[in-house]
Amino acid sequence: MIPPHTRLLIYRISCSAVCIAALLAYPSAETLLQPRRLIDSHTAGVLPKAHFDFETRIYSSGDSTIQGAGLYLGISVGITDRLNIGLGYGGDGLVGRGKAKPNPYPGAHIKYRLFEENYLFPALAIGYDHQGYGGIEYEDNYKGYIYKSQGFFAALSKNYLLFSKIQLGFHGAINYSLEEVSTVKWPNGYIGMDLGVNEELYLAVEYDLALQYKDPGTDKYYNPLNGYFNVGLRWAFSPSFYLEFDAKDIFQKKVENTSDRKIGWSRELKLVYVTQF
Repeated sequence: MIPPHTRLLIYRISCSAVCIAALLAYPSAETLLQPRRLIDSHTAGVLPKAHFDFETRIYSSGDSTIQGAGLYLGISVGITDRLNIGLGYGGDGLVGRGKAKPNPYPGAHIKYRLFEENYLFPALAIGYDHQGYGGIEYEDNYKGYIYKSQGFFAALSKNYLLFSKIQLGFHGAINYSLEEVSTVKWPNGYIGMDLGVNEELYLAVEYDLALQYKDPGTDKYYNPLNGYFNVGLRWAFSPSFYLEFDAKDIFQKKVENTSDRKIGWSRELKLVYVTQF
């Protein structure tokens, strides 16, 4: 025989669990547009057919000898409702005084959404992205992006609605970068989430496991606990234009390839314009 107070406790716990499940297990409507990226990392979201976005990023230059800020310009196009392609280019020191160093090569990406999200399963997208971020590291043994391009990737996304108003998304992916591929052969991974507070404000959090990096002077890969934690806040002035402020590597885990000197966390400004043909 279960004592009355124990039955009451079980009843309360069961009711609470049902309420939480009802709030969190309600899938989002298909009409809600998933973010195509969290901050740097791809999600399973894609642009609809005949849409394009134009993106501008202003960031800290990767070369400490350059006084000005870096600038990146990119464009993505929805070829079909599942297929996106894009191209980007930029360089360090393009904004401000002093010398400038354009990137040695442009970046390009292609993404295909294999499966749509449903009640039980997340959406899945695969692709290739040759665009890195954070500027170029100019060192004797490595000349590539501070935050490497993702290379080949597969991304999962699952969205929910809280109280039928607030959009909550969970995302995860694995990727294999072709930067420094001669020495770094291990795949990487990242996880994150986004929260649409209302139709204007959006918060994104991502964690890059940084498994595609090696500790300076050793043959050991990064400990996933030393990955890069990024946070972004987006303000959509209209359905076609938004401004985003990103804080990257908040815990300052990124170090130079040839030393133990920490590069430090960075602040970036992103402007994106989305429209259709």
